[in-house]
Amino acid sequence: MRFTAIATACLLGLSIDAYAADVTSISRLAAGPGDTLFVADWKAAKVHALQLPPAPRQPAGTAFNILDLEALLSSQVGNAKVTIEDMVVRPGTAQVYVATSYGPDKAPALFVVTSDKRARRIDLKSAPSTSVALRDAPTSNSRFWKQTPERSFTVTDMKWRDGELFVAGLSNQDFASTLRRVRYPFDAKQSITSIEIFHGGHNLMETRAPIRAMSFANLGGKPYLVAAYTCTPLVIIPLDDLKDGAHVRGKTVAELGYGNTPAGMVSFTRMEQGKASDFVMLVNFNRVSDVVSVAELDAARARPGIEKQVPFGEITGVNVTEAPLAGALRIDNLDDKSFAVVRRDLQHDALQLVSIGKDLSFRMSDHVSEYAFPDFSFKGNEFQQRNIKPRQDMLLKDEELPDLVKAPE
Repeated sequence: MRFTAIATACLLGLSIDAYAADVTSISRLAAGPGDTLFVADWKAAKVHALQLPPAPRQPAGTAFNILDLEALLSSQVGNAKVTIEDMVVRPGTAQVYVATSYGPDKAPALFVVTSDKRARRIDLKSAPSTSVALRDAPTSNSRFWKQTPERSFTVTDMKWRDGELFVAGLSNQDFASTLRRVRYPFDAKQSITSIEIFHGGHNLMETRAPIRAMSFANLGGKPYLVAAYTCTPLVIIPLDDLKDGAHVRGKTVAELGYGNTPAGMVSFTRMEQGKASDFVMLVNFNRVSDVVSVAELDAARARPGIEKQVPFGEITGVNVTEAPLAGALRIDNLDDKSFAVVRRDLQHDALQLVSIGKDLSFRMSDHVSEYAFPDFSFKGNEFQQRNIKPRQDMLLKDEELPDLVKAPE
């Protein structure tokens, strides 16, 4: 009898369908191994692993300049208004997958978008897949601010790492903030850890508010989860602590500003003075983006965490470089050179999918400055010729404006 009960409980955590995903909603996406794309379905409290058709490898250097993404996607859903839910790059292919909801029922739609300004809608009813049910998913019918279903926070971020899918979000437990670890190919094993943090801006120990954006970093020779929460504490947690049934207190290493919701986080490497350095980029809905070096996080790991109130507006804990990515909704690594960014261009009120270089994190064509005037010349200015012109030339070519590159002088 006991064996039967255990077997039944295991099966409740596993749902396999090798023929159709039947996706009812999308909150987050994650690129998996090979041709796998993970789709978080909050209405069904499942994660679907879609099997994508093979795609040719593409060399680094592909540029995206889709300046009216809304029209491109809306035209394929009856010209309905679309809301961006998530975006992820399929590594090595220069294919970008964009998840949206549309219409009064917020129906899900998934598109693959390419740099030639084409989008193809994925048939979510027939895509080959396997699925796993998320244990202890929220069951409340309550809504935040009378608008947003609590259940929609079942998955707030999702990342693939070394054979496991890390799934942040809410559970139905008293300590609702939860990190799930799910192995793939899916089986009945699923690790669930509840997480609490001290939020310096709120002067409060928090157990409900979930991780909103996360990535990974090696600190002190061990792998860590790097997580950002609303209003914006930055927290690190050793992966070894994230065990099934454990209750973990994350270490708050920074406060990055109040009145903000993180939109996404990505780890990346860039060359600085001939040396490769590792960073995390935090994209925010209500603030500029934050770049934090892994070396800074490692130093913070060795210090005491934040355990007392931090005044609103104070940035503390780690040294942060601001990146000019206002309006960014989602970010991912396109290749070693560039990010792919879905953004709302605030100057032109346009939804866009663009590539942005990792060294400067901005687009030349976003700005009208002294350099934009046709009679501006680099002639006779050694600093400008050595430091500015080469970067401008690269940006103009990437942004499909090679005819504006000024002749050597």
